Amino acid sequence: MENNNYFEALLYLLRVIVYADGVFDEEESNAIKEICEIENISNDYYKDFCDRVKGVSEKEMYIAGIDKVQQCSREEQIKVFVWLYKMAEVDGTVHVKEVRFLLYSFRQADIEFEDVENAAMKTPKLNRS
Repeated sequence: MENNNYFEALLYLLRVIVYADGVFDEEESNAIKEICEIENISNDYYKDFCDRVKGVSEKEMYIAGIDKVQQCSREEQIKVFVWLYKMAEVDGTVHVKEVRFLLYSFRQADIEFEDVENAAMKTPKLNRS
């Protein structure tokens, strides 16, 4: 199976942000599927990832995600954070814990919010159910 740092970083950190507010709802699940389609992450890759992270704590996922982000190119890093930014707003409200997660993650990866915000404007909106 392909081991792509970008895919792994994206999936780990998406998983962390969707659970940040304590609820992983259908809109968020659909948004992840949509991101996977846009990013050409196959269903098999995503299912394998989900199987591998069963029982993995939020902290462990965060650490693994940040580690993988740091192995990505600058462009890939920004794309990861663009999707996280868009995911935070997919359920209609941005939870305080999601904001903290994003800001802390930006700092950990040495990414400027403005870079993410500018790239997000050029990225398709996620459909909401």
